[in-house]
Amino acid sequence: MSITTGRTSRRDVLAGAAGLMSLGIAGSVRAQGTQPIKIGQTLSLTGPLAQTGLIHQMVSEIFVDQLNKDGGLLGRPVQYVLLDDQSKPDVARTLYERLITSDKVDLILGPYGTAAILAGMTVAQRYKKLYIENTMGTPQLATYEWHFGATVGGSYPNKTAPNIALDAYSSAGNPPKSIFIAVTKFPSALFQAEGMRDAATARGIKVLDYLQYEFGTRDFGPIAALDKRPGSV
Repeated sequence: MSITTGRTSRRDVLAGAAGLMSLGIAGSVRAQGTQPIKIGQTLSLTGPLAQTGLIHQMVSEIFVDQLNKDGGLLGRPVQYVLLDDQSKPDVARTLYERLITSDKVDLILGPYGTAAILAGMTVAQRYKKLYIENTMGTPQLATYEWHFGATVGGSYPNKTAPNIALDAYSSAGNPPKSIFIAVTKFPSALFQAEGMRDAATARGIKVLDYLQYEFGTRDFGPIAALDKRPGSV
């Protein structure tokens, strides 16, 4: 099945990417010999999203290391160019400009977090670069025709993620009768939290409260103390 974004389907994007890889990179192999294929990305290595960004960094570096031990791509080593966007979309936008114009990477991967992904996407669109990302929690906001989303939540993470979580609780034999939802004011988090509220209500699970807190909050003591009513979980 082809999922369409804008006027171009994902199948079209993949076919085009394969063509570019076979023609552009293959020709580059002949011209550049053992010059590395440079893949650029920013991640939240510092700031509120750093804990998850660091996990992405470790996995990416392990993958590139294994890839190079197996001969790289098309006989060329892969160089992973990683920059810290500090969990700030405006910084991500500037750094993607640098990756394309100064570092001259061959391929860019999207960062972690919806806001930063959208910021980087504007740069990719301006330079007409294929843009692959895997953590955008609000896919409907991606309108760039050369964007390819590989997120595990699929096209409707506000439906898939909440129901997977509720199914898991139900499978334990003691499904929750009520829930309290606390969510950070971050686009994808809010989108999926609203989906959880809808999914819980549809299953007859009582939503005791729906609390939004500021992005970057570290002290959750006040939040934990907000609801002490009997029967809350």
